[in-house]
Amino acid sequence: MASQEVSIKQNVSIILKSDTEMLDDVVVVAYGTAKKSSFTGSATAVSGEKIAKMQVSSVSKALEGAAAGVQVINTSGQPGENAKIRIRGIGSFSASSAPLYVVDGMPYDEESVNALNPADIESMSILKDAASAALYGSRAANGVVMITTKKGMVDKSKVTLDARWGVNTRGVPEYDIMKDQREYVLTAWNTLKNQSTGAEASEELIGSIGYNPFIGVANNAMVSADGVVSSAALRHNDDWADAALHNGMRQEYNLSLQGGNAKTTHFLSLGYLKDEGILRHTDFERISARANINHTVNKFIDINGNLAYARAEKNAGQSQNASLSNYSNAFMFTQQIAPIYPVYAYDENGNRIYDEEGNTVYDFGDGTYSTRMGGFSNQNVAANSGLDVHQTLNDNFNGRGTININIIDGLKATANIGYDLMNQIRTDHMNQLYWDAANVNGRTYKYNQRIESFTANQLLTYSKAFGHHNIDIMAGHESYSYTLKYQYAHKYNFYTIGNPEFNNAITMSDMNSYTQEHSMESFFGRVNYDFDNKYYLSASIRSDESSKFHPDHRRGTFWSVGGSWRLTQEEFLKDVEWLSNLKLKASYGTQGNDGILDINGYVVYQPYLKQYSVTNNNGDFSVVETYRGNKDLTWEKSKNLNIGLEAAFLNNRLKLETEYFLKKTSDMLYNMPYPISSGISYVPMNLLDMQNKGIEFTISATPIQTKDFIWNLSFNGTHYSNKILNLPEDKRENGIIHGTASLFRLMEGGSIYDLYTYEYAGVNPETGAAQWYMDEKDANGKVTGRTVTEDYTQASKYELGSTLPDFQGGFSTDFAYKGIDLSIATNFQIGGKIYDSMYSSFMHAGSNIGSNWHKDILNAWTPENKNTNVPIMDGAQNSNSQSSRFLINASFFNIRNISLGYTFPKEWMKAISASSARIYVSADNVALFSKRKGMDPRQYAYGYSAANYSAIRTLSFGINLNF
Repeated sequence: MASQEVSIKQNVSIILKSDTEMLDDVVVVAYGTAKKSSFTGSATAVSGEKIAKMQVSSVSKALEGAAAGVQVINTSGQPGENAKIRIRGIGSFSASSAPLYVVDGMPYDEESVNALNPADIESMSILKDAASAALYGSRAANGVVMITTKKGMVDKSKVTLDARWGVNTRGVPEYDIMKDQREYVLTAWNTLKNQSTGAEASEELIGSIGYNPFIGVANNAMVSADGVVSSAALRHNDDWADAALHNGMRQEYNLSLQGGNAKTTHFLSLGYLKDEGILRHTDFERISARANINHTVNKFIDINGNLAYARAEKNAGQSQNASLSNYSNAFMFTQQIAPIYPVYAYDENGNRIYDEEGNTVYDFGDGTYSTRMGGFSNQNVAANSGLDVHQTLNDNFNGRGTININIIDGLKATANIGYDLMNQIRTDHMNQLYWDAANVNGRTYKYNQRIESFTANQLLTYSKAFGHHNIDIMAGHESYSYTLKYQYAHKYNFYTIGNPEFNNAITMSDMNSYTQEHSMESFFGRVNYDFDNKYYLSASIRSDESSKFHPDHRRGTFWSVGGSWRLTQEEFLKDVEWLSNLKLKASYGTQGNDGILDINGYVVYQPYLKQYSVTNNNGDFSVVETYRGNKDLTWEKSKNLNIGLEAAFLNNRLKLETEYFLKKTSDMLYNMPYPISSGISYVPMNLLDMQNKGIEFTISATPIQTKDFIWNLSFNGTHYSNKILNLPEDKRENGIIHGTASLFRLMEGGSIYDLYTYEYAGVNPETGAAQWYMDEKDANGKVTGRTVTEDYTQASKYELGSTLPDFQGGFSTDFAYKGIDLSIATNFQIGGKIYDSMYSSFMHAGSNIGSNWHKDILNAWTPENKNTNVPIMDGAQNSNSQSSRFLINASFFNIRNISLGYTFPKEWMKAISASSARIYVSADNVALFSKRKGMDPRQYAYGYSAANYSAIRTLSFGINLNF
């Protein structure tokens, strides 16, 4: 509370007043910390307490819904998989849009984020504008995620044990696909009948579906000529999802020791996580250790050292490739395959078949026990999941060291070093018995890579107060180097089953290796000034020299300025008791981006050079150009404006933060198509300009706060728009078609998120044929109107909305009553569209019999059902071709986490010599509400659905003990 002078009277009335200075939050920023009251930039902090409640294997997933302006895209539910983070939208077209990760003040390689143990994290801060991130230079072009790990304590000692056990289940159900075998057989028959007669359809049915699921029924009697399906017993009742998926177990243990004295403090931790996926034989296992030591040598010198090691093993199973054409993907296969096809082998009477040793025999649909259609022959994901190997083994070592020297009062020199090492061994083995490696008797791919990075910086800071004037000056230098060593080999023709190692194979296919290097040399400085804790000014500048560019273009200099005004420090507002804080702030700055990617999304380290591959051509060298460099390539540059308001009311019980942001990016990379005759498909060029602008806010409140009960609320939201400002001159009229399935078009004045596809016009009520819109043109080719067509090849493409949500955010609340605590965290988005390619594949009109249908197909056009949006079942039509028919609202509401805990009274703890004990239950991915069952908008970064590893729901019980 604030100190007050009170005159001595006979009766004195004293009211405690909150001191906002004493309650001032500290924000971790570039190369240091700052009081939130004096900070001119844009940053959001997420406490370690909130992170600990989330049962995540990668800390990137803990940010979902936690901060305004931050989008978390969980493209895969595979345990151990990192999420994609986007801060204030996509920052580039052909360069990286990923933020920079900084751990304990030093840059951290994105590849190793899942090696961090969330239990070791004290807090996370997201830096969003140029004023807060510009000091990190080009690597911070898309924002910064600052991670601070826990430290020791002075004259205290605490041992913490946290253990939790849980179960993982499927968090999002399957699409509403057919599970009834009779229903499927009848639908397939109807498809044939619509092309001929009922009698002919009955005769042709077995040739169409390939398998008779009925016991004792002739092939031509599965469905009668008048459309009555057989009621005979079925040979099996197998469910593919039940066979391939299961409930996985999750267990996590974390032990830490915090303590120290006035000279030395320490934080030591050990962690173990075993997180089984819902797809059989998939999991993530991590062992981690950390030691953070701070030591004061004398009044002039202190040193800090952090060491961390983690070994992580990820078994991904048949789920990595989300392609709809890859039937080895279990999440695609189990939904796409028709329910008539059995998982296990059965005889004609429906009896399970076992081998001589009593083991299960699987049916591969290759004619041995059954015959499958639709591309599912010789495959069984339930069997293969135990025979194939998709394993990634990572060893991560991270070290940080700091020495601070107090030269004179206010003048300090600091030297920091950071070293990160990741050794990765990845094995992909396809067994020799079934599917695409059977014809070569099995194959294995081995990928070994070693990623090493080193950062060293030297800082000189000077802080001084002159009456009401406060100034802080910092100057620094930083060197960064990155080395990737990569080895790859491929062998096939394996001897024994179940051994994926190369010494079990006799035929070498190919091998390769290379080394990639990147370095950056930087100089930077910052000045912070404030007058009387009312008016604040800041300025920063950084000059980066990146080895990714030609020597003529390597140097990029970027800067920022910011200011803020604390109105509540003014005399005219000091006595307004209900107003705790009111602050205006603004910043403007420039940033650069050198994160150049190729068309496959891989980093290019020498994009200004031509690159070649060398192969064997009958004993001679064959040199082929594989990449056409561009020596004129230079930085992507952005100009960033941020204007904000911070307000607090009722002794900080109600807080509001809102910001307007505008980011204009110029010289964006575009991979310009190149003549095919050259052998090169594209050349990178700086050609595009783009703008992101929007508004975001965070509201937090404490509606109730008493001795025994406290209730907190937090709500954040973001709305932003995207605009293409400039295209190459030859692309301005027709734009640039891009994205998955060429579903998007860039146009000047349009958005990078704009959809461009065929517009569905419904069903011809007389014939049941699908219809699309097409332009009508005059003799000069000018569009004069439009009409409908049943010929898909004549249909026209139109701009049909955007994948960008109108609004997105998160809501959380927590309650504490005596020893009971309850917290709920949610996130949501409103608006935007997704092209649901999974759904479109389920809505074929008979062109892919053997593949399953969505139950919506039962509403297909018939002479008795003319009022429908689903065309006639006729495999000769293109009724499920790409069109607006399969665009769907991407809105969702997700109950992210619910945690309920009880902390035992302290007097109960004396018997076990504990200072505190808490038991809790926690549920993650509790419920997702979206437009269509089975569709998870959270997974689709680019507005196009795929057969990704389903999100996992986790329910755990845990105990936390402190001694």
